[in-house]
Amino acid sequence: MDKVKKVIIFGKGELAELANFYFTNDSNYEVCAFTLDKEYIDSDSYLSLPVLAFDELEINYPPQEYELFVAIGYSNLNQNRKSKYEQAKSKGYTLASYVSSKSSSWPGLQVGENTFIMEDNTIMPFCKIGNNVLVWVNSILAHHMVVMDHVTITSHCAIGGNVIIEEQVFIGLNASIRNNVTIGKGAIIGASANVVKNVENYAVMMGNPAKHTGANSKDIKL
Repeated sequence: MDKVKKVIIFGKGELAELANFYFTNDSNYEVCAFTLDKEYIDSDSYLSLPVLAFDELEINYPPQEYELFVAIGYSNLNQNRKSKYEQAKSKGYTLASYVSSKSSSWPGLQVGENTFIMEDNTIMPFCKIGNNVLVWVNSILAHHMVVMDHVTITSHCAIGGNVIIEEQVFIGLNASIRNNVTIGKGAIIGASANVVKNVENYAVMMGNPAKHTGANSKDIKL
């Protein structure tokens, strides 16, 4: 049996609640506390666990004994999650990852830190998934694809083989991406979009086949 590891969750929203549930019921992690930036703490407990000030976390909860999970969604084009991930790393913490036992994958799957893969995803051989990636439910990640850091893949997406998804991309519900396509940094793939060619950095793609709307993703409020 794997050794139980201690984890503290950054956040107090729905994703933090989900992370607590998944870690508790389907991993060898014990959730010990939640943490927030001091100015956002409005109670000393959440889900019957203590809420700690992130600013001072390492004093009493050292990174040699505890891991962190940053439970922030895709707001600000994943930038908020990226910034807190980097702050946690600068404090010396290892960031916990989770791959649901109810997803399908093969030995050799490479998954980075602070990556969270929920149930009923099919992940084919030779996929590489980077740091700080969220993969929601019921998606297909085909062979030899690469997902870089700070990406969000929502539910019911179909992503073909040899696809490269660059940093900070957001992929909406029911999107599909043809094989051998590269999705540029910070791009937004809209819900139900069908991407059949390479996507520029910070493009916003919608439709079937997906076309660049002309908007810059940095101007979109997710």
